[in-house]
Amino acid sequence: MEINQDRLWNRLHELGKIGVDPQGGNTRWTYTDVDMQARDWLIDQMHQAGLQVQEDAIGNVIGIYNPADSSEAPVISGSHFDTVRCGGQFDGCLGLLASLEAAETLKENNVSLKRPLYVIGFRDEEGNRFSSGMLGSKVITGKAEDADFSAVDEAGITIGEAMKQRGYHPDLYRQSRIDPIYASVELHIEQGKVLEQADCPVGIVEGIPYLRFYEITLTGCSGHAGATPMNDRQDPVLAMTRWIQKITELASARPYTVATVGNIKTVPGSTNVICDHVTFSLDIRSLEEQNIDDCLQAMGKLEAELKAQGIQVSCQLRHILYGVECDEKLKSQLEQILQTRKIPYQRLMSGAGHDSQNFKDVCPCAMIFVRSENGYSHRKEEFSSKADCAAGAQTLLDLLYQLTNEE
Repeated sequence: MEINQDRLWNRLHELGKIGVDPQGGNTRWTYTDVDMQARDWLIDQMHQAGLQVQEDAIGNVIGIYNPADSSEAPVISGSHFDTVRCGGQFDGCLGLLASLEAAETLKENNVSLKRPLYVIGFRDEEGNRFSSGMLGSKVITGKAEDADFSAVDEAGITIGEAMKQRGYHPDLYRQSRIDPIYASVELHIEQGKVLEQADCPVGIVEGIPYLRFYEITLTGCSGHAGATPMNDRQDPVLAMTRWIQKITELASARPYTVATVGNIKTVPGSTNVICDHVTFSLDIRSLEEQNIDDCLQAMGKLEAELKAQGIQVSCQLRHILYGVECDEKLKSQLEQILQTRKIPYQRLMSGAGHDSQNFKDVCPCAMIFVRSENGYSHRKEEFSSKADCAAGAQTLLDLLYQLTNEE
């Protein structure tokens, strides 16, 4: 069976016309008017593909292909259709529409499956409006909690209230859990340059990393920039440069581990005053959680040196996301498919979080990456070629065919 790459490409561009902002990108935040327009379009496309379509209590859009009326645990495939502000048209949407294309191809070929295939458009993956994220997949996997529905947007509207305004029933979210699930497969653009540098259109994801977000504060002693000799300073900014350099070296020495400082605030922040203290963010991720612990533990020697020099170090954990290692059997199946199809591929870690990580300890899961031109993502220039999208979608179809026919 071969997917229809023209149909997939056309759908990508049709969906990309919904929510175009003045800067030329796409802005579709969850439960806004444009988000609901995208949902209506998606439901129509699922009907055209011949799927049974339903929405759950919070608005996840589910297209079901189950010609044999099987009661077996389903295979789930899909992604999200909300976007960041001024984002691109491939993030999330390619994975969702590739899943739809796979289901439609199966139906066109009159393939009778041993277990159902669910194509799901997850809501609120990006989480930009409510500073939340991945709520749709949390609900599907039974990992949502009451507190998740209390997140508020800039207007003070909770996500639960926004759902009710659109006719959904967040109070019934527990009824939307799908259990059991046989397997989950998500296709997504890479959002980085690994596949491009390897000249591979498709990647097999090893896993989604554990993520910890810390707020680091180094406190020294403020003073006059001109009157304080260099040998009599407790300057937290200088200490910060050493701290960042060290954590960078430690992360670089460990596989599938990255550390990023993205926000720095100096106090008092004047040009002619030595800082009293500096606060900065640390985003540290690894496929192995132990690597994160090892990096932070290894920082102890430097922090002891800084303390002896009059610099106090505070490290506060602000946020944590648990990673997931993709299923080895599914990764092996993907390798066999790509080798048979003679599609060049690379195994790599996902640097970003995805809905798939909510399937941890629920069912085996796999992710397929498609090459991103220049590694661009979360920006209007985001692009993956028609040929690469087709290669990814074909790989997805072949795996879904196998999984839906397993005993």
